Amino acid sequence: MSRALDSKDKLREPPRVVVDFDLLRRIGGRNFRDLGGHPVTSGRRVQRGKIYRSAHLAHIPEESPHPLAAIRLRTLVTLQSQLEVRHLGPPRAEFLESGVRWEHIPIGDTWFRDDGFYKTDTPPGHEHLVIVTEFRNGWQSFFKLLAEREVYPLVFHCSAGRDRTGVGAVMLLELLGVSRELIVADFLESNTTFPKMPLNERQLEPIFSLIDESGGIEGFLLNALGLDAMDLEAIREDLLEPDGN
Repeated sequence: MSRALDSKDKLREPPRVVVDFDLLRRIGGRNFRDLGGHPVTSGRRVQRGKIYRSAHLAHIPEESPHPLAAIRLRTLVTLQSQLEVRHLGPPRAEFLESGVRWEHIPIGDTWFRDDGFYKTDTPPGHEHLVIVTEFRNGWQSFFKLLAEREVYPLVFHCSAGRDRTGVGAVMLLELLGVSRELIVADFLESNTTFPKMPLNERQLEPIFSLIDESGGIEGFLLNALGLDAMDLEAIREDLLEPDGN
């Protein structure tokens, strides 16, 4: 028998945030940068021109040249939910020409509904941690893809290119051996695009704690995400400069 929704049921419903898709459309193609150039603990560097992060690419202004046109893109990875892609559109057709591979790996599908954004209630400062812990299958697919040798140059993005994309960059740079100081600096660089919604380094502390409690990034990726050692080695081999460079 059906019954009216009582106050306890309402309390269990996560709070709703209305998504400003008009704003997201306007920032399409921004927050774009190469993750290469960072030194790593082995003395090598992350290769330039191999992997990039960005906001969504569906609404880059036609009259504005964009770095994507010059990078010989092979793979575009979309971390947006199904609903975001429906509202903002898939990548522009010209970016998928010449055999470019498009991989849609939704991170956050359960948070997005037609009437708003319902993110799991989390303690303050843990918002980015749940991007990792609630969507492990998606991150497993992401890192499995990065282990494929033929996917580079590759761009990965969400809608704004700062939260889900930022978390993905954190885990990747940690795997490659980039210092946490530089990882945090890359994360905070998104503040130049979104100065009114600034990120801060405290938002990464729970993720770093999770990694440390897992025995390091390798332990987390192997045990929590189900990758294997060959995956991790392939990613490092593809994205780090050869020894002696």
